[in-house]
Amino acid sequence: MLKKFSVVVVMFLAALTGLPNPVFADNHGEPPVKELEQQFHDLIYLETTEDGKVKKYDSMARLEEELKSIMVWPLADHYLETYFEERDGELYMKEMDGPVQLKTDQDYTLEKVSADKYKLTQHGENQLRGEYTLTITYSYEAGKWVFGDRMNQVASSETGGKLPDTATSLPTIMLSGGAVMALGALLLILRRKPTV
Repeated sequence: MLKKFSVVVVMFLAALTGLPNPVFADNHGEPPVKELEQQFHDLIYLETTEDGKVKKYDSMARLEEELKSIMVWPLADHYLETYFEERDGELYMKEMDGPVQLKTDQDYTLEKVSADKYKLTQHGENQLRGEYTLTITYSYEAGKWVFGDRMNQVASSETGGKLPDTATSLPTIMLSGGAVMALGALLLILRRKPTV
């Protein structure tokens, strides 16, 4: 009896952990595009002193924490390494042009890729980059919408380029691993045979 119960529990947990969390997937709605874009802008275009020292954050770690609240961690690391640096224990913004911004008052397309992923595309043009296409992927992770990826393809090959694909399913994998470990511990406890 105990063996049958264990097999059923193992099969149930294996099936549950192998799924990419489709339960209640349709209840996420669309990502809050304007709100996320404003948060992105506020974290990338920070107020600095004349020499580039960031006024609001005193360390890379603190800014990293804020960025990781609105985007997957590989993407946050990319923006930190590209646009910021620490010197003498202080946070500085590198002297360079910032990333392409979504113009929320202009046309863009937002398409549903899956229950927990949307893709936004906007075409634009400016003096520095020429013609470009901004592509943003939103992922529903840990109970909220975040940037899963953010790329801009520039028509001119001299500047810009395409950012690497940085989408991750790390939270799902971590939860799955934790469930499997808990199941293993439970089975070890239940497997102990009583001494006669």
